Amino acid sequence: MDIEKEILIPPFKYYFPEDSIKWILETTSELLHSESYLSMGKYCEQFEEEFARMAHTKYAISVSSGVAAIEVSLRSRGITNGEVIVPTNTFGASALAVINSGAIPVYSDISSDMNIDFADMRKRITNRTKAVMAVHIGGIISSTIEEIKDYCNSNSLVLIEDAAHAHGSEFGKLMAGGIGDVGAFSFFTTKVLTTGEGGMMVTSDYESYEKAKKIRSYNKVAGSEIGELGYNWRMPEFQAIIGLAQLRIFDDTLRKRRKVAKIYDELLVKNKICSPLVFSDKCMPSYYKYICILPKGKDPCILQKALETKYRIALGGYVYDVPLHRQVMLGKYAKGNEDSFPVADDLCSRHLSLPLYPQMKEDEIQYVVDSVNMCAKDLGWLN
Repeated sequence: MDIEKEILIPPFKYYFPEDSIKWILETTSELLHSESYLSMGKYCEQFEEEFARMAHTKYAISVSSGVAAIEVSLRSRGITNGEVIVPTNTFGASALAVINSGAIPVYSDISSDMNIDFADMRKRITNRTKAVMAVHIGGIISSTIEEIKDYCNSNSLVLIEDAAHAHGSEFGKLMAGGIGDVGAFSFFTTKVLTTGEGGMMVTSDYESYEKAKKIRSYNKVAGSEIGELGYNWRMPEFQAIIGLAQLRIFDDTLRKRRKVAKIYDELLVKNKICSPLVFSDKCMPSYYKYICILPKGKDPCILQKALETKYRIALGGYVYDVPLHRQVMLGKYAKGNEDSFPVADDLCSRHLSLPLYPQMKEDEIQYVVDSVNMCAKDLGWLN
C-alpha cells in the first residue's frame, strides 16, 4: 500500500487562497507580455521593499535560496576568514555558508528552547571569532537574544540571524531579521512564506546592502568586470511575484498558524508524552514548526512510524535530529569535542514536530493529539 496516498493529516500544506492564485497568474501573464527582464526586475524590487518593511529593516536583497542569503550576509560583512559561532542544532546550510565564504564554523551547544546557549557561546569565542550566528529554530527566537546582541556589540562581533524559519517572528518589539547586523531568510517550499525556492538578506546597514547587491550578481564592479569573488544568486521575477502574493496574505497566515499552535497548547497542557517546547514569554513565533519534547528514552522515530502507519498522520521534519557535531562531513569542525554538546545531544534525539498549517481545522488538531496518546498507549509508553 502506498501510505503517501493514504495520509489524512500531512505535516504541512501550502496556503494559497484562490484570490492569491488568480493574482499570481494574472501578474505572471502581464510579465510575459511585457517582454521585461525575467530576473531582478520590478517585481523583485517591489518584493524587497515590502519584505524589508515586514522585517523592520531599511533594506532587503532577494537571492536564489536561503543558504545563498546566509553566504551573501557573511560576505557583505567581510567575513571570508576567521571563525563564526554556529549553534550545533541547525540545518547544515548554516555551516556550509560559513565554510563556503572562507570562514570556519565553531559549534555551540543549545539551551532548553533549542536555540544557541549564551553561556556556552561565550566559552567558544576566541580572538579568531568574527561573528555569531543566531538560528531561530522552528520560528522561536532565543530567550537570550538581547544579551547575545549586547555581547556582540560590546565585542565588535557581527550578529547574523539565520531566520530561515522565522518570517514574522517577534521578540518584544524586535522582529526576526532586524535584530542583528544582517538577517537571512529562506523561501523553500515548506516555509511560512514560500516562493518554492529563494531567499532574502535583510539589513539596515547601507554598506552591507550595497556590497550584497554586487555579490549576488557575480560581484561585477563595472560592466562585465568581476571585482571580488561572487556568484549568480539572483532571484527570478516569477518567484518575486509569488512572494508578493504571499506577503499580501501574510498577516492572515501568521494569525492562523498561531491559532493552531494555541489549540495544541491547550490540548497538550497535561499530556504525558508530548510536552510543547517552552520558550520566552517575550517571543511570538511564526510556528514554522510546532515542536514537542518526548520523555527521556522515547524514540520519536518509533512514534512517527506508528502515527503514519496506524493513524495516517505524517509528522513534520525534525529541527534537527542529527546535530552538526555528529554529522560525518560537518562533524570534523567539532575538533574532537563531540561530547561537549550535552543539551543538543539530548533534545535532538527526543523531539518531534506535529503537523501545522493555516488551513488546519480544530477537529484535525484534536485527532492528532488523540492519535499521539493512543500510539503512546499502544507502545506501552503510558502507565
